[in-house]
Amino acid sequence: MEEEKKKLLEAGDEDAAKALEENAKAAAAPMEIDFEDLDVMGVTDILDLGNGMPLFDKFQYEDWTLLSTRYELHLLIHSFKKDLDDPDRPSFGEKHLAYYYSKYFKKAWNFQQFGLEKFEDLLDVIRDTVSMDQEFLKAEKPEDTPLEDFVKMTEEHRRERERRVDAGDETAKLKFTRPQARQQEAKGSSKGGSKGASAPATGRSGYGNYGGGSGGGSYGGGNNYGGGGYSQKRPYTASSYPPAKQPRTSYGSYGNGGTRGGSYYSRK
Repeated sequence: MEEEKKKLLEAGDEDAAKALEENAKAAAAPMEIDFEDLDVMGVTDILDLGNGMPLFDKFQYEDWTLLSTRYELHLLIHSFKKDLDDPDRPSFGEKHLAYYYSKYFKKAWNFQQFGLEKFEDLLDVIRDTVSMDQEFLKAEKPEDTPLEDFVKMTEEHRRERERRVDAGDETAKLKFTRPQARQQEAKGSSKGGSKGASAPATGRSGYGNYGGGSGGGSYGGGNNYGGGGYSQKRPYTASSYPPAKQPRTSYGSYGNGGTRGGSYYSRK
């Protein structure tokens, strides 16, 4: 632009040079985005809508929890199907969810946090991701669905929920319970901040900064995705939900009663 402007000035065309500079400034200015009328599923970059705003800018704690739940159940169902490799057992039922969730993610399944009466109520909330096919849980999205799509689905649900609440539908409100352990960590972090104490980031770091909006922390409620936002200190007892058939998986060697896994996951 500077070179073109210089040529125009040398040629004596000051008006063209000024117009060129103004056009360059307009092109560099942030785009004006109508966030409320945005085509959510058509967004190409969830980190920047064009004006520096991320798609998840208005996420609250409940939205981050639902995003984590959507993605984890999606991964769990597809992983189970691949590991078991049995056409007669493509998935598992609700009564075995807690067992396999603990088996794959090394943390307890906490249904009570959603504040819902029945598991079917949760399926209704995340029906775009998980459904029930007879007695088996079914993943609604293909195995290779990118994480960005789950962020978009969560935003779509947030908007739908907001419209229903504005219309007077009080049943659309979500009342999730924040895990007590996370609340205690937050208090401890604020008290120990002056002494230089800081919690280490754990888990995967690909989307560790999700949660930068008003949603209360990082993606999934932890320091990073998979950071243990909903883990409990007390290990899960596998015998309470005996599966009909064990999947072929390498995950069983950690945290499932063995000396190495048991001691590793029991340490704070």
